[in-house]
Amino acid sequence: MSSVENLRPHLPHVRRMLRDLPGIVGVGLGVADDDSATSVWRVYVDGSDRPREAEVPASLLGLPTRIVVARATVPTAAPPFITAGASIETNHNKGAGSLGCFARDSSGHPVLLSCAHVLFPGFKVIDKLAVYSPDYSSCCSGGVRIGRPVYDPNQKAQPTEGEEWVGGYHDGQWTGGFNWIPAKVRVMGTVVNGHASETDCAMARLDPGVKFHNAWQVNLGSTVTSIPIKGAVTDGLGIAKGPPVGTLPSHEQYVRVYNAVNGRLRFGTMLSNTLSEPDVADPDRIIMRVGMSDPRDHGSGSKTNVNQFMILPRPSPIPGQSLSDSYHNGEELSFEGGDSGSVVINHENRVVAMIIRAGPIDEYFKLDRSAPEFAHVGNLGIATPIGPVLERLHVEIPAAEDGWSGTTPSAGGPVHIFLGGSPSSAELAQRRGVEQLREQLRTSLLGRLLLGKIGQHRREVRELLTSVRPVAAAWRAMQGAAFYHHCVQGVRTPGHNIPAVINGVSRAQLADTMLPLLLRHAGPVLRRDLERYGPKLIGLLLPVETIQDVPLVLARPRVRS
Repeated sequence: MSSVENLRPHLPHVRRMLRDLPGIVGVGLGVADDDSATSVWRVYVDGSDRPREAEVPASLLGLPTRIVVARATVPTAAPPFITAGASIETNHNKGAGSLGCFARDSSGHPVLLSCAHVLFPGFKVIDKLAVYSPDYSSCCSGGVRIGRPVYDPNQKAQPTEGEEWVGGYHDGQWTGGFNWIPAKVRVMGTVVNGHASETDCAMARLDPGVKFHNAWQVNLGSTVTSIPIKGAVTDGLGIAKGPPVGTLPSHEQYVRVYNAVNGRLRFGTMLSNTLSEPDVADPDRIIMRVGMSDPRDHGSGSKTNVNQFMILPRPSPIPGQSLSDSYHNGEELSFEGGDSGSVVINHENRVVAMIIRAGPIDEYFKLDRSAPEFAHVGNLGIATPIGPVLERLHVEIPAAEDGWSGTTPSAGGPVHIFLGGSPSSAELAQRRGVEQLREQLRTSLLGRLLLGKIGQHRREVRELLTSVRPVAAAWRAMQGAAFYHHCVQGVRTPGHNIPAVINGVSRAQLADTMLPLLLRHAGPVLRRDLERYGPKLIGLLLPVETIQDVPLVLARPRVRS
């Protein structure tokens, strides 16, 4: 049986297969209600208009279906309250992104800003396209609708010599969030020909009654800190390049990025491209004038980007701490796909840019990895200066000392939200187990390293296991999903024994088969970390009998990272 994580990329396809059946209000991935830990498609139906059992297939893509009667929608006097940085998805989801911040459109209406590829995944415009927050895809009751993406079907896209349609609407696709210009292709990461864009941006009109606040609500351990967004930089770039190697950044050189997808406040500084020509408007050469892309761009709804910032992630500044010591705090120094749409603010709390992608640092710069600033870094944050975004969408970010806030004008009707049912005992046990494991792993250097690398590479490993045929086939043949299931069971039930052998395949055989395959198909950063840490971690973890042994084993050796 495939694991939930392996099947998650197929969830949008299954939703599309079932959405036309009467009474179906959502589809999620989960377990059967009997707590057997059997993975199923949970098909949520409206109790007042539920489909007949025979209308729902018994299984889809090899996984059983289970009909779940959702609790009825009820009106609430308290409308949704959304802050900047919230996790958002659409009902045509290809992964969560970030609500960057709120703005005012040319008609004075409040809108949310994000990336075009977050609000229009794969460039698609579907019927009843809507934005939800938070985590719409977890199940049908996991998200509250907050708005509708804005597009103009009368703004016609234009064909290019590369048989692309750009700049507007064509045949169910929207490319109006991209400012098309000729690109320098096959340079510094660009792997596609054709037009490039200075922007990857879109907006959504907020639903009536939604309360909003341009402030980040950042969880700093036991406290929640509010960081207000005080408008946007509209004169110049609003930030300078970072300091020379070996020097701590000044207060004015730091930028900050936050989104609720990963729940972390990131600090960074701007990298300077010394190969570019001097520019009066950009004396520090921090605007990268070359194209950046990824082979998966078209599937996600992105395009080659030019004229972007590159943000080097840095440790959170701690007064009195040296540069060298700051890089031993165990922080994950990498951006990821879920950061798309997040805004970047400077030391004055004003927006200077919007994150549009993450990219391995090795793809863009030849670096001396012995320098602490580069030795621990995974992905750079690639960001559009905020000026072109505001100009493209014809919006403004109001300046307010405490962050612009308000309530979207309403006709007075109640706002309906979906109330989810209580989590099962198995789900609660798994949540408790995961948090306990994290706390124990954070007590050792190697444990913190493992947590950081899991967070950095989780998405790519999932994609390899589900989308790369040799890797997926080996994972199935070598009982990878079965071993994974026992690890999950061990999180839920402390003391659960993880078998040494399943169906004649040992853990060592699984590791010996999968590691070379992952190395062969991984990107450069994941490959580097697998080569550096993989054999050591495998050697330490193969003998463990329960999942609770992992933090103890990793705490014993003295390993230099």
